[in-house]
This record gives sequence, structure tokens and C-alpha cells, in this order.
Amino acid sequence: MDVMTPRQRVLAALNGKMPDRIPWVENAIDEPFQVALMGETNFTPGDLCRKLGMDGFGGTFPIVDPNYSESHTSDPVQAFYYPTKVNFDFFNVYIAETELGAENTRSFYTKRLLDSEDSLRLFDEFLPDPDYPSRYERVSKWIAQYRDDFAVHARLDIGAGATLQSMGLEQFSFALMDNPKLIHKIHERFSDWAARTIRHLNEMDFDFFWIMDDLAWNQRPMVSPQVFREFFLPHMREAVNAIKKPWVFHSDGNILPLMDDLLELGMNAVHPIQPGAMDIEQIKARYGKRICLIGNIDLHYTLTRGLPLEVEEEVKNRIRIAGKDGAYIISSAMTITDYCKQENVIAMSNAIQMYGHYPLK
Repeated sequence: MDVMTPRQRVLAALNGKMPDRIPWVENAIDEPFQVALMGETNFTPGDLCRKLGMDGFGGTFPIVDPNYSESHTSDPVQAFYYPTKVNFDFFNVYIAETELGAENTRSFYTKRLLDSEDSLRLFDEFLPDPDYPSRYERVSKWIAQYRDDFAVHARLDIGAGATLQSMGLEQFSFALMDNPKLIHKIHERFSDWAARTIRHLNEMDFDFFWIMDDLAWNQRPMVSPQVFREFFLPHMREAVNAIKKPWVFHSDGNILPLMDDLLELGMNAVHPIQPGAMDIEQIKARYGKRICLIGNIDLHYTLTRGLPLEVEEEVKNRIRIAGKDGAYIISSAMTITDYCKQENVIAMSNAIQMYGHYPLK
């Protein structure tokens, strides 16, 4: 088989075909891990991909943009308009109060604010203008500057996760009985914002989109299939109807009860097939001819607490099961977090190179 470029490799897998080898793309890599791995902050996304042998990138990088550094702000709306670092994310801003955890690296929601018809006015305060031109102009320059031969993705959500996170499950559950129209109004606003954003991203040189809307816990979805069909699917469909590129759907947890409904949305791939929540062998057998699978390298133990030999064995196993006949992109079961062991991520890279070439041995 002819050797492909990283971009060709990723697009082949997303389109259900067999590339020259298993592609590796991460949803994102935490910035502290990037810096620790590279030993500096003066590197490009392409440098990071070459270091690990990855085939594409998206998310955020610790490269300070001198044109925007003076515009740094903690306000999420202004941060959307004026990113201070290289950033390929276009997420909705959840309408909730947050605070930073003890390590100042991850934020937590302390109060969900969409709880009534009157609270809908907060959309005007929290959501940035999705048509703000300089946000897209700057990212277009970053793509041109850093692309090389790699596949580049934009990350965003289409309103399902934002609805749940901005209402909170308790208020969402009360609204199901007391004011179901409120749920529709909230989801419609978030999905409309996403659709407007997507129309701009379609005109840019992204190769694919990574749509992130968490809908499940480890055991089961957060809502029943019936509630999902009535309150989520119509609004999600309106947003994805704007998509003109290949796209990946992400949700942690066990989304198997929703899978057939989700596939109606027409995504090219599902991520991350979380170990302990979903069985990738079962998913490959049931859906592997319809959709590309991405992920399934365990974060709970293997990459974070395991040994390099255990990483190698798991990568080899996933390639054997999910890589058969193509349509598989290997990745961690979410992101490469800042608490992953560096030696384990290197072991993952080595194992992909060793076992991931087609025809699989």
C-alpha cells in the first residue's frame, strides 16, 4: 500500500476506508503535558505531532500570540473574541457559575443559571457573537501557519451538553414535568448559536469537526431514549444540518442505548468508546461497517497508572479488534491529560508504529 500523508490517513479512516496504517489523533492534549513532553513552550502543533507520531491536531496550545497577548481576560466572551494562545476551539459558553479547582487547571460548575423563562435573558450576557469576524480570521492564519501535512480539526458542541450543564439535571428534570417548553427554548438557542458558528467554520480550511456533547455516565445515558428523541435530537439535527465537512461525535460514558438515534445525525465517527462503559469489540461488530471508531485507550489506569508494557499490550489489542478492515483512529479515551505518564504516552506512540501498519499482523 502506498504511504499516505497524515491528513490522507485520517480522512480515509473517517470515510470508512483502510489507510496505510492506523491514524492517531487526540481530541486534545492538556497544555502542561505538552510543555513537559517538549521541554519548552516554543513549539508548533506540527512539532508536537512529529514528536509523538500523531496524524492531526486541534484544541489549544501554549503558544502565545503576540497580536492578542494584551487582550487577555478571564471573561469567557472576551476570551472567545481575543484568544491569547493558539486555539482551535469554538465551544458554547455554559450559562453557569464556575470556580477553579485547587490546581487552577480545571474549572467546576458551582451554580447552574438557566432555571426559568426569565433566565433566558442571560443568553445575551453569556454567549459571544458567533459572527465576530476576527475570531475566524486569526484561526485561519494559524491553520495556514501550522498545518503542514496534518489533519486539523475544530472542536465545538451543538447544544445538548450546554443545555444539561446550564440547567443542571435537577432543574432539567423538574422542567420535563413543569415546563417542557423551557427545555426546547434553551436547547434551540444553544443549537442555533452552534449552527451559525459552523457556517463560518465550513468556509475555513479545517479537515473535520469534533463535536463534543456529553450525554452519559459510565452505566447509562443521562436521559432516556424517549426524552433524547423528543428534547435533544430535533435541535441537534438542526445544528448538524449546517455541517459540510466530516465530523466526529464525542460523548463520555455509555451511549449505546442512544447509538441508533445518534447515528441518524450522520456523523462520520464516534469517540471515545470509553473502556468500562462500552465494549469496543461489541461496537465494532455492530456498527463498524457504518461508522469510524475513535479512542478506547484507557485513562483510568493504563495511560495514567499503568506500565509501558501494559500500554503496548492494550494498544496492540485495540488495533487487532477495532483496526480490522479500517475505519479506526486510535486515541486516548478522552484526551491526553496532564496526569498521564509521559513514558506511557511514548509507549503508546511506539506501539502504534509497531503494530498499526496495514495489513495488520
